[in-house]
Amino acid sequence: MERQKKEKVVQELGSKLRELKYLFLAEYSGMTVAQITRLRRELRNVDTEFTVIKNSLLKIASKGTKAEALQDKFDGPNAIISIYKDPTGAARVVAGIAKEVPSLKLKAGYLDGLVITAEDILRLATIPSREVLLAKLVGILKGQPARLVYALSGNINKLMLVLNSIKNQKEQQA
Repeated sequence: MERQKKEKVVQELGSKLRELKYLFLAEYSGMTVAQITRLRRELRNVDTEFTVIKNSLLKIASKGTKAEALQDKFDGPNAIISIYKDPTGAARVVAGIAKEVPSLKLKAGYLDGLVITAEDILRLATIPSREVLLAKLVGILKGQPARLVYALSGNINKLMLVLNSIKNQKEQQA
């Protein structure tokens, strides 16, 4: 690659790395073109990109970005998995394909200011998506007022029964 192209690639990758909140680093050696194409297609469905980049260019582009924290993992054939929305969706896709294709190995990741390990990424794959978690929260919040009304009405009913009983006793005594 000629120098101007390399500089352009470094500049584009550097600006992309500055914008990202989440990224994973993976080793892809041993994967076939068909497997990489399938991985890219499935990742695109969850607003994620799979980019193969030379380590020397990656080291230069990552300076001053979040990816700089992962520089000790920049050895061997690397790919950056750039996540634009939901990191759990991307983790599920990568974990699923990694089970089928053992040559895809997760190395590390960057998640909201934290460097995470491959094991953390696999654990992240088991977490439900943001939409599912929000739906569960809404369900819980929706049920709480009904429970409160039921609990409060039960106490009022018991109070009314006690007062009625006292009233009946007073009437019988009079």
